Amino acid sequence: MGFGNAAGNSAAWQAWNTGNSQYYGSIGCSGICGSDFAYTPEQNIAHAMTALMAQNKGAGKNDRMREGFRCGIILEIIYGIAIFIVCFTFARQLMMMFVKDEEVIGHGVTYLHLISIMYLLPALTNGIQGFFRGIGDLKITLISSFVNMGVRVLAAAPLVLILGLGIEALPFSYLAGWIGMLIAEVPLLIRTYKN
Repeated sequence: MGFGNAAGNSAAWQAWNTGNSQYYGSIGCSGICGSDFAYTPEQNIAHAMTALMAQNKGAGKNDRMREGFRCGIILEIIYGIAIFIVCFTFARQLMMMFVKDEEVIGHGVTYLHLISIMYLLPALTNGIQGFFRGIGDLKITLISSFVNMGVRVLAAAPLVLILGLGIEALPFSYLAGWIGMLIAEVPLLIRTYKN
């Protein structure tokens, strides 16, 4: 999810930031940088899943692959819920670590409240991508990353340009991207998992 997440964040951010002052750039920088710290453990759990899948696939131990995937997804879900609670509960304090301006903090808190509710989705997409990378099926991870990126940009543009949303547009465009990614991945996961 790394490339799709970074490129999708950048494109969605640019769609919102176009026409807004540099002042608002600090809102996004603070909030998005905080989100990136929240995603990193999700990505690391997925990397561990990748290694476990690859080793057990090479050894022909499908039962261990399934158990490893199940445990990895459970860890992703637990972490997604925990980071939601922390970021939602302490949004103001987290923003104050990066910036002191009250207006920026207010917008950043709004961003963190919206995005933290959605942290479970990237936890799932990271875990699923860890599975596919581990079994050596990289085309699915590439396709789903492009789906994520494309949907984010397509969602951000009307949210900003037509509906006039501010920073609130970003989490909603991310939500659309993650849902698109899951729609692309889950049927392939179910088919692959059964085999």
